Amino acid sequence: MGKPGTSNKNSEQDTSKQIRHTADVVAVIRYKEGEKESPLIYDPFARLFVSPQGEEMLKTALKSWPFFSDYLIVRAKFIDDHLRDLCKKEAVKQIVILGAGNDMRAARLDFLKGRKVFEVDFPDQITNKKQILKNELGTLPENVICVGANLKETSLSNTLSQAGFNREEKSVFILEGLIYYLTPEDVDHLFEELFNISPPGNFFLLDHISPDMSQKSPDSEKSTKLPYPEDSVSYLNNKGFKIIESALLGNLTAIHFGKSYKERWWVIAFTK
Repeated sequence: MGKPGTSNKNSEQDTSKQIRHTADVVAVIRYKEGEKESPLIYDPFARLFVSPQGEEMLKTALKSWPFFSDYLIVRAKFIDDHLRDLCKKEAVKQIVILGAGNDMRAARLDFLKGRKVFEVDFPDQITNKKQILKNELGTLPENVICVGANLKETSLSNTLSQAGFNREEKSVFILEGLIYYLTPEDVDHLFEELFNISPPGNFFLLDHISPDMSQKSPDSEKSTKLPYPEDSVSYLNNKGFKIIESALLGNLTAIHFGKSYKERWWVIAFTK
């Protein structure tokens, strides 16, 4: 029998490893998109995070979800476009990316230069990403603040404050591919914290999938009851937020790729 807490620690490490490999899948998809003649999004840094595990996981995912790559690309496009508009029109000073994974928006989006970008993820994910960037690029983008934290065990408010987050400055929070990995209690607590630390006028960008779609997920970590109701718009409204736009990814793929899918996977832009 291991020492007290060993099982929980090992479970946390396994979850963190699984999530890190999932982040590698996203990198593979963005890299492949960037190789096209006219990519919808272009991430020149995605190649740094391509891994054999990510390649294999993508092959598996596409067998079950043939729309997977298209969905992740239009999801990123939706978030990028809203983020660009908000930075231009709303004088946004800070961006907080929760579950940042291998996100490189701070480097690939010129309009984020001069704005603080807080990247929050498991400590080992942050360490791994920083090491890759140091080896390949020599440095991190100067406006990036890396925050290694397990949000199930620490207060988001305290974590961000210690990292230099200013509650009084207008901010955008990005929750891309995050809430699938949280329990219902974790999600409720997360949105309560987001509401409490955000003055009116802050913005949020989120994606989520329907419960029936979750059961078909090729990712065992996601094949459980989702931590939010089918009607996420009502869920967010009941938490005190206001919806700016909600879109089905299948409709976005029809617009951008000429491919229409039925699977219910949404992206939402909302504010307080």
